[in-house]
Formats: sequence, structure tokens, C-alpha cells
Amino acid sequence: MNLPIKKIKTKTIASLIFFSFVANPVLADTESNYHRDFSHKNIPGNPIPGGLTINSVNYYDGDSDDLVTGGIGFTALTQSYNAPTFADPTNPTTQELRQAKLNRFIDAKTAEGSLFGFQREKLTPLFDGKIAGSEILATYHVNERVGMLLQIPLDFDKNNPCIVAVPATDSDGLYNAKDVQIRGLWGLRHNCAVVYNDKGLGNGVYDITTGQGFTVDGKTDKDNILFQPQISNHESYIKNYPNRYAIKQLHSKMNPEQRWGEYVIKSIEFAFYELNNLYPSKKWISFHKDNTIVLVYAAGDGAGAALKAGELDRNNIINGIVAVNPQIQPSIDNNQLIIQKGNKTKSLMPKSLIDYSTQAALYIPCAISAIKPSKFDDNVPYASKYLYSLNRCEALKKAGLLKQGTPEEALKQLEPYGFTADLNYQLPYFYYTESIGFPYQYISAYGRYDVTENMCDYSVASTQQSPIMYQGKVEALQAIPFEQIWGLSNGHLPVWNGDDATILDLVENKDLLSPRREFYSQTETQGKIDYGTKGAICLREKINDPRVINGHKQVLATGDLRNKKTIIVHGANNVKQLPNDTSRAYVALNSKIEGPASQLRYIEVENAGYLDGTAPFDNTLLAIDYYGEDAMEWLWSNVTSDNKTALPESQLVRAKARGGNSGHAPQATSKNLVPILQTPDTKDLIKIENGKITLPN
Repeated sequence: MNLPIKKIKTKTIASLIFFSFVANPVLADTESNYHRDFSHKNIPGNPIPGGLTINSVNYYDGDSDDLVTGGIGFTALTQSYNAPTFADPTNPTTQELRQAKLNRFIDAKTAEGSLFGFQREKLTPLFDGKIAGSEILATYHVNERVGMLLQIPLDFDKNNPCIVAVPATDSDGLYNAKDVQIRGLWGLRHNCAVVYNDKGLGNGVYDITTGQGFTVDGKTDKDNILFQPQISNHESYIKNYPNRYAIKQLHSKMNPEQRWGEYVIKSIEFAFYELNNLYPSKKWISFHKDNTIVLVYAAGDGAGAALKAGELDRNNIINGIVAVNPQIQPSIDNNQLIIQKGNKTKSLMPKSLIDYSTQAALYIPCAISAIKPSKFDDNVPYASKYLYSLNRCEALKKAGLLKQGTPEEALKQLEPYGFTADLNYQLPYFYYTESIGFPYQYISAYGRYDVTENMCDYSVASTQQSPIMYQGKVEALQAIPFEQIWGLSNGHLPVWNGDDATILDLVENKDLLSPRREFYSQTETQGKIDYGTKGAICLREKINDPRVINGHKQVLATGDLRNKKTIIVHGANNVKQLPNDTSRAYVALNSKIEGPASQLRYIEVENAGYLDGTAPFDNTLLAIDYYGEDAMEWLWSNVTSDNKTALPESQLVRAKARGGNSGHAPQATSKNLVPILQTPDTKDLIKIENGKITLPN
């Protein structure tokens, strides 16, 4: 894919970008040389989509910089994680910020680089996974300011055009490294244009004190930023709550999740517009839904957005969807759903994300010592960090939420919510890394809470950034300038500085000592850390607030995919997107709504969850992204082959954990990552019919 070209420097939207190259003869134009024009002329039949603003155009030569690795290269990414560097730490360039977002350590032992992602066998000293091409950055709608990014590889196949849409994973914005280096890379390798959108969340961080936020390309400014709340009592709020921040998902008061599907479709319209601008025809537009393959490929919240786009796509623009671990909340209404596993049959009544996540946030800190390690380990990862677990138990007993106040009793409170014995060893890590911020961000969005309301006496603050004697207390930004946060944030809280200190996080305003992170908070008895019990209880109660209930109703999914070819891939060991409450319920509902006409397939993978197969769970959990890519290959073969290769049947994939010691698991191979089969053994089939899902033992 790395074609020999004449290197050209980055240019802005005001310029025309021209370049010539020696093309692959299979992809070549009839003319040996041609130019690419991003001047955005008004081409008849190709009007600019309403509400779209083009921010910039950049071309990357595939050497000094590229579409996928930000000029770092695959080899460097697999050797070690290198902290981002900035020539001027308080004024990083857009390219430095972009590289900071794309800079992640790739653990090749997970099989990334061999069985999925970068194709190591095709890399050479002259081609280290860097792909040349152009990026067009845009925003949609002046109020929501949805970020969109289109990548057109140098070898885009205009004779067999395709577009891959990638809504951002979870709460992240553009340039999520795994979105670009796994999902986007898949599209670029197949000579497709790839378009990303941030679902109206992005890195919308706003410094209340200075009035600064981030533009769509990461620069710090006071105007044209992704999120700019109106704070009526601004000076008073700063005085009472110094070093505080507003976050777009939490405080925009727009509940953006209700429009995630629309944003995906708008990003596809943006891609069509740019491609037709690039390759204009004298008589008609070159690319449209009848001659261009459009696929959506996403994970987590992005996968939920992908399914919602399928539900909204009345014009049949989308040809297929792969949704990995979708955070989807089906609206079952009066539809009775049933789940059967082996000989056990019961009603499938999915709990909402805010229901099971607030229950988890309330009881996990107490349950720690009752959690058993996996069969491969002697210890539970991260359990040793909970030094004050029994204080939470005591606080829950005092509040009447536990009778005996024991860890075992707390663990039993989690069982009805889907946290089963085979998942529990992940809970200390899950709570520590996601914290109270996981349920809070959704509840705040659904209730459309203003930043100044400090819902449940929480606010977002800059915290102690140094891990030395770390106590999570509120401190002004010092070690990490605000200007760098865009490149370090993945869109939700906490924003981490390494593994043991945070940069931004939710803090308990009424901590008995001073405001600080809930993991270090004292809310019941001074001198006794209880992990912010009062805040966790308040948040649990908020799910019954009418304004939260109303906002939650607005985001529920219908289950009607309009007969689109869709493959849902879900890790059976997923503690973040619990299978019964998300994918299993959704596919059962879809079978009730669409009946035999449904083209939805469900792939559930044993020994996989929401994590990427790295330590501390490298020995127990596999990389779910292998299966997302495998599903995309099946979908691609189906939509492109003349004989229409059949989609694989719904199935349980019996993937095998790597085993060994945590942090030292052996290399993952095809013996671990067992591929999806077109026709699996009957004992592995998942049957879905008329609202009932039947899982094998």
C-alpha cells in the first residue's frame, strides 16, 4: 500500500493539494498522473451537507507522518510506550497532539500485528505500517459541534469504492488510537475511505476558570471550541469551587446519546461529499449508495451508535455493520424475551446501564476480600489497592444497605445484576480504572444536569498529578498543562497520568477533609476513607429521578435494523457491557421485531471481555478485537463476492485463555484465538428466534 510518491508538506483548507504518484496498475486511472482537489467547489449535484463546516485538510506522505501511526510506525509502537513530547509544552502543535493520541503501546503477545491489526509479515524497513493519504477534519452543527474526520488513503479504489464509518469507542473523540489502528486500519487496508465521528462527545473539556476549551483539532482556545457551557454565576462558582472543569458529555444538557445514530449517518454523508468533490464527474456524481459499499465498524459505545445508525437508515445507505461489545440498551416495552442456557430457561429482563453500573459502584469496594482469583492466579488483580474496604462495608451497614456488613454479603448484592463468579475477578480493576465516573457520565447526561448543579455533590476538578504520596486531592494543573489534556484524554473520567495518579476526575466536594477523588474520600467519619459512600448512594438514587428516567427513555434502541447485514461480537466475560443487558437482549428483541427476515448474527466469545488481552488479564482474557476484524472479513466477503459468501451462523466461539502467570502469559496464537466458523458444530450454535435466545452450555 505504501506507493512511491513525491513528498508534499501539510497544507490548509485554503490551498489546493496536488500530488502525483506511480500507481498500482490495478488501481490506476486511465491517465498516469492526476491531481486531487480539495478546494470544495460547488459541484452540481454534490451540495455540501447542511450544518457541515470543513476545518482543515492535511496530506501525509507515509514517511514523516501518516494516517495510522502519526509518523511513529508499527515497530516503535510495539517496543515500548514513550510519553508524548512537545517542543513547547504550553503550546503543542496540532500534529504533536495528534501523535500523542495515536501513541499507544501495542502488546504484540496479544496477537495484534500477526492475527489482527497491522500485518507484520508485510512490513519492511521501508514500510513500517505507515499509510499515506489525506485527512479532512470537519464539525457538524454549530450547537452540537460533532467532530468528524475523513481519511482517504493514497490507493483509494475509486473503481470499486467503499466507505468504512467508525463512530468513536466509548466517550472518546477523534484519533482514538485503537479506532484508527484497528478499525480504521482495516478499512484503509481494503482501499476504503474511513470516516470517524465523536458522537457529539469528543474531548469536550472546558476550563471554567480560564474559559478555555479545545477545538476539534485539539488546540486550546476560547472560541469555536467543542464545548462552551453558559455559566450564569461564573465568578461565584470559581470562588467556591476553584480548579473545576466542565465535560461535554456530563454537562452539555443535550443528552447527545439520543442522536448517536444520526451522527454516524451524517459522517457517511460527509464522506460521500468529499469523495465526489475529489473525483467529480461531468454528468453526475461519481459515488452514491448504489455503487459504493458502506460498512460501519465500531466498539463499545461506538458499537451502540452503529446499531442505532442501522435503525435510522431508511434509505439503505449502509450495507453492513459489525458491532463489538455494543453498549446498547434495548427498549423491550411489552415484548417478552427469553434466554435459555442448557436446560435452564428464564425471562430475559435487561437492566439499564445506569442500574447495574450504580449497583456495582456501590458494592464493589466492600466486596473486595470476598472475590476469588481466576483459576490461573493466586491473587485478584488490583485488590491490594483497596486498603479501606471494610470501611465501605461499615458505611453501607450504617446506611441500611447491608445487614451484616460483610464483603460476602456485598458480593451477593451484585449477583442479581449479572456479576457472576466467572466475572468477579475483574471487578477491583474495573472499579479502580473506571471509578464512579462510569455511571455518573450517563446519569448526568440523561438528566441534563448543569455543571453548576454539582449533581450528588460531585464536580470535575484537576487533581494531584504526582503519584508520590497521592491522595487525589484538588490541585491546580502543574505537572500537566491544560493544553496537553486533549492528547492524553480518552474522553471520559478519570484522565490518568500513568497508572497511579489522575489529572482530571470527579471529586467529592464535601469530603470531610478537603475535596478529593472518591477513591480517597472520607464522607462518613473523619479519618476513615470509605471511597465516597454518600456520593455512591446518591448516584444510586438518581436513577429514579424523573429527569434521568426521561433522558434514559430517549436513548433506548428499537431492535429494528431494517434487515441490515449485521454481526454483533460480544465477550462472554464482559463486566462493562454485561451480555444479558446489552447484546443478548438486543438480538432477542431483533428476532421478535424483524422475525425471519433478520440478517443479524450474534457471535459470543468465551474468555474475552471489554479489555484488550494485556496485563493484568493477559493470562485470562483474549483480545476481542481479533473477532471484530474476523467478523469484518466475513461481512466483506459477503458484500463483495459474486457468489455472496454466506454470513457465519450465530455461535459461541470457544476461545482458549493463554494461561500462565499474570503479566507473563505466553504468546497468543490461533490455538487461543479460535476463528469464527461459517458453519460451527451444532453444540456451539446460538439459536435466536421470536424473542428467545438459546445459548450452548
